[in-house]
Amino acid sequence: MNLFFRFDSYIVRPVTERDRQFLEETIAADEFHRDCMDGDYFLKPLPGEQAWAIEDQIGNVLLYFKTQNVARISLIFTRQDRELNRSLLTKGMAWLERMLAQNFFHEILFDTKGRELRVMAKRRLGFRDSPEELVKTLPAPMIGRPVIDLLHHRQQESQSEG
Repeated sequence: MNLFFRFDSYIVRPVTERDRQFLEETIAADEFHRDCMDGDYFLKPLPGEQAWAIEDQIGNVLLYFKTQNVARISLIFTRQDRELNRSLLTKGMAWLERMLAQNFFHEILFDTKGRELRVMAKRRLGFRDSPEELVKTLPAPMIGRPVIDLLHHRQQESQSEG
């Protein structure tokens, strides 16, 4: 892969096997990472992952990072029917997992304030708590107004009438 990007005076390039020695030395010297990863973390990415190096103008690697295709899901049930909702969510999540995996997504993120739904998501759907996650919502891309309306549901008058 010969994909390179630039920002400011830096070059972003894919990690390759030529990075292995320096990557291993960097990981070994890092107290937060030496016991939980090795060079293969960056050199052998899973489907839906890509590993990158940022270099300065003379080719010194300053940073390694990995990206992952991730889906964050939100949902709202239209009926308060536990059995129906459990069946729908169980079958729907199995379908969604297959579709996302086929499209090289690495992970599904889901959060809820509903205690019962949280328990079900962990017990029946395989989700786990992740207290170390930091999240930043990105701004919407600069696109035409009609497309934004398609991306973000807007309540229509007919929906609010009853």
